Amino acid sequence: MTYVGAGGSYTMETTYKYVGYGAGEFEAVAPAPSRTPLILAGLLVVVLVVVLAVLLVPDNTSTTFKNTFKPTKDCLLWGDPHVQTFDNSFPSFLGEGEFYVVRSNQVSIQARFMATPFTNGLAATHQIAVGGAIMGGSKFSIGPLDNGEITCDDQPILQGFPSSAQCGPVTLTYDSQGKLVDDAQAKLEKRIVHVDLPDGTHLQIMRWANHLNVRVTMQQSPGQDGVCGNFNGNAADDSSDSIMARLGGRVPVSELLFRHRAQTNGEVHKTIADCDMELREKAMKECKAAQPNAAGELLDTCIFDVCFGGEQYAAEDGLSIGQHWR
Repeated sequence: MTYVGAGGSYTMETTYKYVGYGAGEFEAVAPAPSRTPLILAGLLVVVLVVVLAVLLVPDNTSTTFKNTFKPTKDCLLWGDPHVQTFDNSFPSFLGEGEFYVVRSNQVSIQARFMATPFTNGLAATHQIAVGGAIMGGSKFSIGPLDNGEITCDDQPILQGFPSSAQCGPVTLTYDSQGKLVDDAQAKLEKRIVHVDLPDGTHLQIMRWANHLNVRVTMQQSPGQDGVCGNFNGNAADDSSDSIMARLGGRVPVSELLFRHRAQTNGEVHKTIADCDMELREKAMKECKAAQPNAAGELLDTCIFDVCFGGEQYAAEDGLSIGQHWR
């Protein structure tokens, strides 16, 4: 026992004295090593294996075409037809024939430009067809109200209004929805086809009596070009001549999504200067009344369409421009 203070109190303790190796009553035993670090290391290995498995093993339940976090932009086709490309250039294509709107490794969007009874030989967007790898072997096409139809794999669909239909991996919706116009265009009946492709591309196709207006909203796609431009951020290389030089003209027959090539009258060369001054002034008034905010190239394209296509284009071009800039 050991004395620990006044009052006669003692405490019991055990002490050991070293007397030489093998001379004592007890053996020194080393304490058992701690296993905590090994357990933590094992858990860390398991976690790393799980994380690597999640990252490296392909997800077979997801779609082949996945969105990345790139910004989307719009391309708009309207009138005779005029185009606002993804890079904000304004080419016009007045000749007839089938041309790529968007051509990429994943999606093929083609347009048929044809003269209407109201455009004095000038072409307008008469039909849109969509196919390519993203459609999984299917295709759909959309034509105008009076002399066109909506088909999937060449079979009619969306014959009712409103209605919806499946075509390959996509659902087409046909209705009057969409905040496209201001009060000045409230009298216009809207007949619009909406399509969302698996890669996030959205198509909005407005059907008129003899032509279409088209909006394509998408991200930049590898290998992309077409009437909507090459989506490279440079508006200067999206002129009509530059685009046609890159595309090489009409869609080759071997790549055509339409059932056959249209019979055409060749390219028509007209400018706003070919419009009689009196008619041009009248067209300007009609365009300003239908779309007060239109100016510059957008106003000129509306005047051009009214001069050579008729006054109905003032409201319809106004619809397109208002829809694009809303």
